[in-house]
Amino acid sequence: MSKLTRSSRFAKRKLKLKDSNLLSKLPFIKKDAMRAMPMDYYKAQFQNLKNTAFIETEKKRLGTPKWGYVTDLLLNYKHRGYNEQSITGKILTKIFEKNKEIALGTRPFCKTQNVLSVIARQETLIIAYGRVKRNQGALTRAANISASVKNNMNSQANKLYYRTRLAPDGICLKDFYLASFLILKGTYPWGSSKRVWLDKPGSNKKRPITIPPFMDKVVQEAIKMVLHAIWEPEFEIMNKSFGFRPNKSCGDAITAITSTKSQGLSLAIEGDIQGAYDSVPKDRLLKQISEKIDDNNFLKFLKKRLNYDYVDESGRHRPILGIPQGGIDSPYLFNIHLLALDRYIHDPINGLQAYINKLNEKIKVKKYGHRYKPRDQAKRQRGKLENLLNIWRHRLKNDSLRIDEIYKLRQERYATIAKIKKFKHKLLKMPFYEPSAHKIRIFYVRYADDWIIFSNSDAQICTKMKYLIKNFLYNDLGATLSDEKTIITNMRIKAAHFLGYELRQLKGRAMYDTIKGRKSLVSSPGLLIKAYPDRQRLINRLHSKGFCEIDGFPKSVPWLSNLKTFIIIERFNASMRGLMIYYSEFVAYKSTLVRWHYILQLSCFKTIAQKYKISISKVFKRFGKNFGTKHKTISSKVEVTVNGITYEKEWSLLTFEQVYDEAISIKQKNELKSRFWSREKKQIGGYPLNKDRPSITQDSFLDYINWTSLRRQASLNMPCLICGSKNNVEMHHIRHIRKNPYNKLQQKAFLQIMQLRNRKKTPVCRNCHRKVIHTGIYSGKKLNNLINYDQTLFDNRVLHSESYVNSSNIEYFGKTLVEKGFSEKNPSTWVKETEFDEHPES
Repeated sequence: MSKLTRSSRFAKRKLKLKDSNLLSKLPFIKKDAMRAMPMDYYKAQFQNLKNTAFIETEKKRLGTPKWGYVTDLLLNYKHRGYNEQSITGKILTKIFEKNKEIALGTRPFCKTQNVLSVIARQETLIIAYGRVKRNQGALTRAANISASVKNNMNSQANKLYYRTRLAPDGICLKDFYLASFLILKGTYPWGSSKRVWLDKPGSNKKRPITIPPFMDKVVQEAIKMVLHAIWEPEFEIMNKSFGFRPNKSCGDAITAITSTKSQGLSLAIEGDIQGAYDSVPKDRLLKQISEKIDDNNFLKFLKKRLNYDYVDESGRHRPILGIPQGGIDSPYLFNIHLLALDRYIHDPINGLQAYINKLNEKIKVKKYGHRYKPRDQAKRQRGKLENLLNIWRHRLKNDSLRIDEIYKLRQERYATIAKIKKFKHKLLKMPFYEPSAHKIRIFYVRYADDWIIFSNSDAQICTKMKYLIKNFLYNDLGATLSDEKTIITNMRIKAAHFLGYELRQLKGRAMYDTIKGRKSLVSSPGLLIKAYPDRQRLINRLHSKGFCEIDGFPKSVPWLSNLKTFIIIERFNASMRGLMIYYSEFVAYKSTLVRWHYILQLSCFKTIAQKYKISISKVFKRFGKNFGTKHKTISSKVEVTVNGITYEKEWSLLTFEQVYDEAISIKQKNELKSRFWSREKKQIGGYPLNKDRPSITQDSFLDYINWTSLRRQASLNMPCLICGSKNNVEMHHIRHIRKNPYNKLQQKAFLQIMQLRNRKKTPVCRNCHRKVIHTGIYSGKKLNNLINYDQTLFDNRVLHSESYVNSSNIEYFGKTLVEKGFSEKNPSTWVKETEFDEHPES
């Protein structure tokens, strides 16, 4: 009997969860799922929190006296910031303003000149270095160059290549001066890349990523900065491409799609280009770039950059076609390449719009005008019935009728009301205009190599448009359109898919009447496109990461059960926030997100239950919070004692309402809406400044770029942290500073300083770099036998000179516990569980 009960329950939960018959198409591979979660970081986070009191005392013990030389150096850079202006910032702003006027039509077209001299500026390279060094893969090593290329290098190019060939470790100001000289001379040594294959999200395929040498990344970032200044005005005016552009995101693309621009367009052409990056003809791309740049030296320089080679397991390759995925400038170069497609779609003379205009010219307006005659007839018939209904209502109210006459009128009145309701439903389904007389419209949106076209035409015309685009891509851009994946979808019947969303046009549903203040049968000229989460994509990802079964039923994550409870809660909260921030403001109904939050929430409960080997009900009994309310959840408290004062902090698993309201409070959709419509009105720029990555299109860019440049130069011009030498100082880079607990770095004093300041680079002289940090001949492969624990370090302000040059109010030793969310514990507070107990209750 018990077996039968269990199987019936299993069938019921499968029936409940598989309402849409969705099954994951991606397999669950434990090794890959574990690799996606930084377990070392979580463990180090717990150890550092456990040793908070020790770390606070270490901050004072490892503090060093201020050195007058460092003080004068920082004051000098700060003084320069008040009195000097960034030359690179001025040049980029001037280029952007000139191309902005050309895009708006207030200035005759002219090409940009002397581009290579801007890229080769030392300041430009230093700014680019500041951006690239923070990237996740900045320290990933590239491949060695071939023997033939090595033999053809001159001595200066050979010197630069060997100093910065694989990783940024050891880079210094002299390297930027040398790189600048070689770029202008045309002998810059482009290195060889390493190709790796990564899993492609949402499918079983692999994506090739090409990793160039670090200095090549810096130069590519400089190229991208100049390309932004030249091409962004045209992208802004067209307002159709949203991928891999400054200040643009998937939210911008979905905001455009769900705007009134796509109203009434029910058919969608979902475009897919086969091997988009790998099929780009290099000569064609250079020709496109030469349309706006008049600098032969730059074009030769870019040609050498595109003539890259890479090394993988099968050997060394130099492809004839393609842009390498993984290059810093590759996505924007690809955007420039597909700009020809954007122009073709809207070209009224030789493009797709010309074909649509020809079709519209053949549409004849009938004697009834553009209105739909059957709809007018139905409205007149409904009007007659409503008038008759009013007459009967008046007779029943005022005339003296016999009982049989009243009964007969009431029966006729009820039948007439039923007919009027049928007419209302009929009118909702009927078009406003003559189906064969309406003008054909299209709306086009592109995100990198993914694009979609919406139209109010029929499937036959959409097929013809698909054929025209396919021919253009093949003949003009050398790209192949996939017939299998380029689908024509009627969104009133089936959802279209774009950027992780399902796009639909619901037919015959009740809409909200703003006048009556309730849901009623209100018709509109054309339904808007509404966005929903892509259920297949979400179930694929959640299953491949181990949060649910193949049918979407939540399960525990075993490798997380070894962590402390508050860390498990924090990990699941991060996943919930990421999901809600991406979808919450753009989906039509928030109820479509409940299921996906439920999977993560129940997976967290099961993980904690597995940790303590108890049931979910006992998890609530032990960690439960807010019983009897809609915010019922679990929480875990942690307390630490520093200098005799006990602090506590509580981690609570976010409920659906909490995480949804938190995501909605960002209100990014309102900002994206106003941004989209301002671009439609041909307004360019005006974005708020992003201080982490200032862009030429942002307000106050010129004012801020000076600080950015000086902060990088001040950091590169510091003395050695270990011995204080001012000669031959270079930057030592490390990775994963947060993945090592502080108490495991006791024999690595300078690493302790770097972790306390949260810095991944430090200036050291060449002698200390080779003999103290790296034992023996410098190889950049490992860190061991660093320095003695009791050795005195020089002024450690050199580790975070940015806060001094920028004169911010950041505390010298980092954030306090109160700033991190802790509060002083009330002695009467009862703590259910202290995460630092040696033997927690079972």
